[in-house]
Amino acid sequence: MTSQKYEPTTEDLERWEKLDELGMTAMCGTPMSDEEYEHRLQSVIDGSCFVKYLDKVLKQKQELEDKLAGIEKTEQMLRTKIAEFKTKK
Repeated sequence: MTSQKYEPTTEDLERWEKLDELGMTAMCGTPMSDEEYEHRLQSVIDGSCFVKYLDKVLKQKQELEDKLAGIEKTEQMLRTKIAEFKTKK
């Protein structure tokens, strides 16, 4: 077993320094600018972020309802075909 002491490279030290710097912020992802932070905070205060989120939820709901309608149509078609086969016997 060798007893080599680990010597970090300059690149390692820079990477660790950057990680330490990023670790000081309590948020994930890319840090926001002050202007973006103020804009987002204001959207919560005035409720516009909730309106935007509701619009997104309603769009998803409509897409699901459309998909469900298609599935129900397929179900009805299959039930009709099954009934036709049963009456032919």
